[in-house]
Amino acid sequence: MAPSRDLRHGVDDFSDCAAFSLASPRLGLLALRSGLARFKDPLFAVAMRLLLSQRLVGTFGVVTLSEDTLRRYAADRQASAGHFPWLARVSPALCISAVEGAADERHDEVWALRRGEESGAKLRARHLQTGQVHHFKGEKGAERMVRAEFADGNVLYFEGEEGAQRMVRVESADGDVQHYLGERDAERTVRIEFADGEVQHYEGEQGAERMVRVESTGGDVSYYEGEKGAERRVRVEFADGNVLHYEGEEERMVRVESADGDVLYYEGEKGAERRVRVEFADGDVQHY
Repeated sequence: MAPSRDLRHGVDDFSDCAAFSLASPRLGLLALRSGLARFKDPLFAVAMRLLLSQRLVGTFGVVTLSEDTLRRYAADRQASAGHFPWLARVSPALCISAVEGAADERHDEVWALRRGEESGAKLRARHLQTGQVHHFKGEKGAERMVRAEFADGNVLYFEGEEGAQRMVRVESADGDVQHYLGERDAERTVRIEFADGEVQHYEGEQGAERMVRVESTGGDVSYYEGEKGAERRVRVEFADGNVLHYEGEEERMVRVESADGDVLYYEGEKGAERRVRVEFADGDVQHY
């Protein structure tokens, strides 16, 4: 059943949306599932938290939004400066505002917490020309960048104090995720999680990371040796318990350890390996 005309046009303010959903959870859920803009906006969740807090306190209008709630809102990609007046109205003691005169060569728009009339910690900054958005954590004067969003959809995550932030993760627009370890400017790739479920593991210093293991979506695990760009497969452990061993740059199969305990030995070039011996689990041996 589609939401009624009254629901589509009569509930506009986020506080009204929250009150409506609390008064009639079934219709509130219907509005959310129907994709009504006000109910999908992250500010709806803020209004819900505010109204629930007010009900717990029992006195309307005396509850201030928490800093954690405001930080969560500012970190949302759908957050909008156009909603700052609403935040200031419902929580004048603590809200978010654009910082006047904060533009610099890197940022054209800066958001910060506002405590009454005083500007607080910086939350996010946006470069209008490139579309790059930086997100921050920390108290005023000690803010540190924790995330950078690029216009192409890539997102970089950082850890560490201001001036020493190190990159720990990159989420690409196509769904791949790269993980890093190491100090600032020396971060090295340690794992790549692909959108299709495959996971690659790496070892080595920055610029010389070599792939050492690949976990497939089906549960098979391949192991590699060799320097970056020259990795060669040496073993594959299949989900069914069978294990294949390889040698040489051409990765020719030399041994198969079956799940039932039999071991098969091979000789020959890649693609033309021939079985030369089988050692059965019961101790029998066959030569070919």
